[in-house]
Amino acid sequence: MLNTLRIARLLLPLVAILLVGTAQAQAEFSLADLVARALQENYQIRISRNMEQTSVNNNTIGNAGMLPTVNLTGQRRTAVNNSRQQFFTGDSQQANNAKSNSTSADLEVNWIVFDGLAMFARRDQLAQLELLSQGDTRFFMEQTVADLATAYYQLKQESQLLAVFRQTLDVSQARLAFEERAFEIGTSNMLDVQLARVDCNTDSSLVLNQQAQVQEITIAINRLINRDLTAALIPTDSIVLRADFSLPELLASARINNTQLSQQQLQELVAMSQVEINRGALFPTVEVYGNYGFNRQANEVGFLQSSRTFGPEYGIRVRFNLFSGYQEKIAEQNAHINVATTRLQTQDLDQQVEQSLRVAYLRWQTSARQARLERESVEAANEALAIARRQYELNALTNVDFRVIQLNAINAETRLLAAQYAAKVREIELLRVSGKLLEEG
Repeated sequence: MLNTLRIARLLLPLVAILLVGTAQAQAEFSLADLVARALQENYQIRISRNMEQTSVNNNTIGNAGMLPTVNLTGQRRTAVNNSRQQFFTGDSQQANNAKSNSTSADLEVNWIVFDGLAMFARRDQLAQLELLSQGDTRFFMEQTVADLATAYYQLKQESQLLAVFRQTLDVSQARLAFEERAFEIGTSNMLDVQLARVDCNTDSSLVLNQQAQVQEITIAINRLINRDLTAALIPTDSIVLRADFSLPELLASARINNTQLSQQQLQELVAMSQVEINRGALFPTVEVYGNYGFNRQANEVGFLQSSRTFGPEYGIRVRFNLFSGYQEKIAEQNAHINVATTRLQTQDLDQQVEQSLRVAYLRWQTSARQARLERESVEAANEALAIARRQYELNALTNVDFRVIQLNAINAETRLLAAQYAAKVREIELLRVSGKLLEEG
């Protein structure tokens, strides 16, 4: 029993290490992992897919009015009558609670064979609406991926900044410990100790605030991928900036692949289809029909004791609206106006897309250049901090001077992370507007 306890005590630290390692592995995600999960689990994407399926179901020749309608009706009726009939001949007839039964059934087929070609325009419109719904799904997918990538790299940036703040706190804690030892042996004074303590508390506060910021972003990412909001998440991808964007290629891709622009072009086609649908009302409607009916009646009183009829009926109907207050003409005029409006909206959106792309490209260039400059500044600031730390330990540098150099290193690192993140966000925006985001992902 004692040996078992000893073995258990020896194994507990190993088990704890394995559990921590497993939990950390489960919390580590690449951006590709999160994107794959979001495309399957994100609520908005799933809702959009359901709406897309509805539009697929609606896109049929039956909804376009190309198929006949078949109706089967049946009826069984019983009437109880009290009647008294007096004839001119002087005869009379009287009945109480006399029943009259009738049974009827009818199978009817109606088929509109011509409606001014409106059925073909409706068919085209249903196909365009299906493509619009597919575009909506793609739009939500692109937006979700863009939001997820932005939040992912923000989490990476804030996590790196947290590591910088922790390193700074380590330096401040070492400085405080150094001042306290120096004070104990009489080579420092209480003022230097208190200044070091204030700086250490300041850096501790920065770490606490940064930890909260990391947790907030983690919650937002978990919400996008439909995961437990409080679950830990460790980003494994580094912020690597691209340097191969070509503005002319991005503009050409946007005019073909931009989701919003493609949807607006489809809206223009839908408006044109509506013109054809409205124009169909100006033509006659030709309908062929046929039915087969059965009717049987039995009476306890009256002239007819029973009857039975059955047989087919068929024919052709032509309906032409001669005048309805110019409603059809007004509807056609408004449909033409709507086409012109959607065409203007397409041209306006094309300019908006180009504007967004050019602005994002300029901002990406600026952020990328800033990142290169800030990287040089970080290297210089870290080297200066290392020199200052050695001089401080040799009492060749004052508290104030050391803190200024320390803050310069923090600020340089912060600016570098901010510039890298800004450049990455512009990359994501360039890919989204140009319609390449899903392909690049």
